[in-house]
Formats: sequence, structure tokens, C-alpha cells
Amino acid sequence: MAQHGKTLRRKDYGFSLVELMIYMALLGILMAMMFKSFTPAMRTGSRQWRVAETKIETGLGLDLLRSDLESAGFGLPYRFPTGAVLNPYFEPTVPAELAALADAPNVPRALISRDLSPLSMSMNSSDYLAIKALNVVRGVSSQKWGLLARDAAHLASIQSLSAEAFVNTDRVIVIRPEVSPGETRQLVLDGANYFARPTVADLTPFAPPEAAFDPNGERYLVYGLDNIDPRRPFNRTDYYISTAGVSSAHCAPGTGTLVKATLNQADDNFTILPIVDCVADFQVVYYLDTNGDGGWDTRADANGLNGLTAEQIRDQVKSIRCYVLTHEGGVDRTYTHPTPIINVGEVAADGITLQANAGRALNLTLLPNIVLNPLAPGFWANYRWKVYSLSVAPKNLK
Repeated sequence: MAQHGKTLRRKDYGFSLVELMIYMALLGILMAMMFKSFTPAMRTGSRQWRVAETKIETGLGLDLLRSDLESAGFGLPYRFPTGAVLNPYFEPTVPAELAALADAPNVPRALISRDLSPLSMSMNSSDYLAIKALNVVRGVSSQKWGLLARDAAHLASIQSLSAEAFVNTDRVIVIRPEVSPGETRQLVLDGANYFARPTVADLTPFAPPEAAFDPNGERYLVYGLDNIDPRRPFNRTDYYISTAGVSSAHCAPGTGTLVKATLNQADDNFTILPIVDCVADFQVVYYLDTNGDGGWDTRADANGLNGLTAEQIRDQVKSIRCYVLTHEGGVDRTYTHPTPIINVGEVAADGITLQANAGRALNLTLLPNIVLNPLAPGFWANYRWKVYSLSVAPKNLK
């Protein structure tokens, strides 16, 4: 095509190879700079997420412990009829550490614990705690309670006071609130038997005596126990650091799992529920009223209830504090814990001195299999160690 006697040519324009190489080099530099700043942010975010996850899981687990401590004593009888021998009445006594927690043939103690339990039962010689109450088992039957009386026809009749009504498959115990002045909460028996189904026929031997003013006569307390024939007139759950190797892979060597172990009514075995991972120590402290003035005057460790009767425990225990040493998140090579000595318990106002009978000072370097080489993976100081504490005033001891 010609215009004004000249030929007009079309020319294509684009990037040369040199320009493309320069562009790619600049892009690579920019991407490297972005990843250099992005990677630490990702690591920080991941670490914070693991820490947050640990806090949430630990909080949920300790809420279970708090609930069970508040429930200690719920539904327990204070006394048995004179000369009565309950049948059946079993608690595990093997291994030997469990024998001190068993109460048969006596009335059950709402709380009992052991200090520095041997390694066969609780990791790192930490404490072992047993809580006895009807509702420490998460079964449907154990969450029910009500009143047992007689109706106008003098037949045994239950008034449920719980959200769930009793059903015929439940097993219940019956307690007489007051037998005579000063004698309260006596377990009602039918011979040597203490449990029944919540039916008219089964409850008739356990109901209050017939009276002319029924149904406005005496009322007994009735508590759901289980849905199978029980081996004891109460439920029980234990807390300790498991040595069974159920700890997560991100946990420091030498730590275990704090578990809630529910004693089964069908046998003397436990159902294990892990509640807190990566636990190095578990300590129990009691605040006791030994002079009867209504306030606590004595601080005691987990052995502090040894030798006390069920009644003395009900009268003296005003508060329970539990301390759990664990670490937040996994190993973190950018973090160094300042000291291997950690107070797992109540400290004085100076923030350093451990109060007497208020826990113990744990040396992390003495944990089994702990890594002592600062250059090796899993070094003890590369974990964010923290002591969680809870303070509970039991609501069902009296």
C-alpha cells in the first residue's frame, strides 16, 4: 500500500530476551523478599494457634475437674443403719495405692487423695485424687434425683426433681433425710440390699412407713445411680497423670496426660477420659477448718485428709485448689524458658517462695527422658511451661 509515493510498512513490537531476563530476576527478588517476611509470620501464626488451642483444650478439661469437685458428696449417705453390712460393696484395692482410696465397709468419703503417688499409678510422683458423688459419672441415670413418698393409696411414689424423669431401667438409692436429731442422711436398706429400680414394687420396701396423712407424710431422697446392678452405693471418678503413653506427639518428653478415670459399676475397671495433654505435674491442696469457726485455718497437701472420717471431711474441707503444670503449644526453638524450677502450687506474696503444704517445686531437668542438650530437638527450655490453677468451694459436702 502506498501513500504520497511512499510504502507504509507494519512493524511488530515486543520484549527482547534481555528484558525478559531482567523482569524475571526482579520478580524473583521480590518474591524472595515476600517469602522471607511471610514465613516468620506463618510460623508465628502457627505457634499462636497451637498456644490458643492448648488454652482452650486445657480450659475445657479443667472445667470437668471443677464441676466434679463442686459435686463432691452429692447424693452420698452420711451413715448406714446400725450393724448393717451392704451387699454388694466393692472398690478396687489393687494396686496397693488404690487401697487407701477405698471405703468399704464404711460410709464413703467425698474426697480422698494421695500425695506423691508411686510411678506405677501417677506419672512423675504427682498427686492422685478420688472424688465420690452420684453425679460424677456422665450417665443419664446418675443425673437424676427426687423425692420418694407414699400417695393417697399408700403406694410408693417418686416425684422427680431433675430435668430427666426416672425410668424403669434406672437403679436408685434411697436416703432418709433425718432419722433422729443429729442423725441425718441414712441409707435405706432392704435387708443388705441398698438399690432398687424406680418401680412401685421395687421401692415399696424403701419407702417411708404408711401414715394416715399420706401423701403429705414423710419424704425420702432418691438418687439415680446407674442403669445396671451396682457394686457400690455411689459413683467415683479419679484424676491423675496417666503413664499409659497417651500423650500427644507434640508434648515434651517426661510429660503425660491428666485423665478423668470413672470407676465402672459393672466391675472394678476404669473408663479413661483424657482431659489435658502434656502435663508434667498435678498437685492437690486442701484448706481446712480444724477449729470449727467456719473459716479455714490449716493448709494441707494431698495427704492432709488421711485418717479423717467422712464426717470430718464434710466438716473441715472449705476449699480445694488444684495445680496443673503443662506447656502451651509444642516445642519452640525461638523461646527459652527462664528456669527449670517451677512452683506447682501457691506462692507467697514475693512471687517466689512456695507456701508450706501448698504443692511442690518441680525440677524440669529431672523429668524422665527429658532432653538436656540445648542443641538437641525437644530441649526442656524450648517449651512454654505454665501452671494452671483452679480454686473450688465444694457445694455438696453438707
